Amino acid sequence: MIKMLCKVKNTIEINNMISHGDNIVVGFSGGPDSLSLLHILLSLKDEYNLSIHAAHVNHMIRGEEATRDEEFSRLFSRENNITFHLLRVDVNSLAKKNKISSEEAGRKVRYEFFNDILDSIGGGKIALAHNLNDNAETIIMRILRGTSISGMGGISPVRENIIRPIINCRREEIEKYCIDNNLNPVIDSTNLEEIYTRNKIRLKVIPYIKENFNKNILENLHANSHIARDEEDMITSLAREMVKNIKRENGYSLEEFNKLHIAMKRRVLRCIIESTFKSLKGIESKHIDLIINLINKGESGKKLDIKKGLVLRINYGVFNIILEEKKSKEVDFISHNILKGRIIINGYSIDSSIINREEMDLADSTTKYFDLDKISGEVVVRLRQNGDYMYLKGLNGKKKLKDIFIDMKIQREVRDSIPIIAVGSEVLVIPFIKESKSYKIDNSTNKILKVKVKECK
Repeated sequence: MIKMLCKVKNTIEINNMISHGDNIVVGFSGGPDSLSLLHILLSLKDEYNLSIHAAHVNHMIRGEEATRDEEFSRLFSRENNITFHLLRVDVNSLAKKNKISSEEAGRKVRYEFFNDILDSIGGGKIALAHNLNDNAETIIMRILRGTSISGMGGISPVRENIIRPIINCRREEIEKYCIDNNLNPVIDSTNLEEIYTRNKIRLKVIPYIKENFNKNILENLHANSHIARDEEDMITSLAREMVKNIKRENGYSLEEFNKLHIAMKRRVLRCIIESTFKSLKGIESKHIDLIINLINKGESGKKLDIKKGLVLRINYGVFNIILEEKKSKEVDFISHNILKGRIIINGYSIDSSIINREEMDLADSTTKYFDLDKISGEVVVRLRQNGDYMYLKGLNGKKKLKDIFIDMKIQREVRDSIPIIAVGSEVLVIPFIKESKSYKIDNSTNKILKVKVKECK
């Protein structure tokens, strides 16, 4: 009993898991792991001045057994003066509704529930009862499906506001702790069913490895996970610095990225994707390799749809990985008559009016003037579309708007958001970029179209 308590306290201290006066929400199923965790935290309550809350989720999957677990958890909490929080949720129905696995739905529900409790009590930590065996099993599962150094790190003792105080304890130690302290945990019968991957590893694979190869496989995998996490932290830190080094004002340098070692390229891309997408979930090696291959070619204008709106774009010596919303084609082609009041679109404010020659202010570079009498058709503000062109000073004939953007090295995704002022397919003004040589003011001009463009702040 004392040995496990000391081990847990040492884990808490080394990993700075708990501060004096913390609120601790314990994920409490009533099983051996969470029961021993809650009991140990109770024994440390006065030393750390803790406010302990037990949070139980009834997933409504195991019928009477789930009801038994709920009642056990409620009773233990009441007997030990622990604030008890309960959530009942039909996880299978939720999974079906959201088209995800029951495991994923359950995990999502639990974490949301735990964090909601923390919010209601003013913050703190979430204590989960993952142990040494869980960590080793997780590593084996990852190895079987393919993993990296990150995956070999297993279950982290601390992640954001989540702590795992018994992560260094073996399942046998936990079961002995329960016996020594007269704790009578409930047992989830599904843990003995070999239909789940983790259960197969626990019940068949690990015993086979222990008997035939290495009796210390669990301890060895757990120890190696510490090394893997340390190395992962170091490499990730270097990759983040490299991301800063290759960052340019309008993206990430193709040239500097292509100089990197292949291993660092992968790390850098994962850092960029994680900062953009807020997650690496669903990002596989095949995605990273596709991105690297496209960046290596460096062809301007190339685009790669990675997944769920995450897009790689390459333009003029730089690449960007961005979240891109699908645009409605109808919205793209909406136009506004320029003479019907102020128009605000995509960060630009456009004002227009009809004036006399005496009102012109040629010193104002943000204002453009056109001979309205020479214009045949409606002057509108809109986004670009196929067939747009301009007549530019110094050129004979018209030039495609697309070619103008290419010559100006304006990135493709930016082109689609720049409002233009046009008559039909003829463009009069690309704000702050180009203006047409057509419809200029001369001695015969009577009505003048004044157009003033500003960037909205």
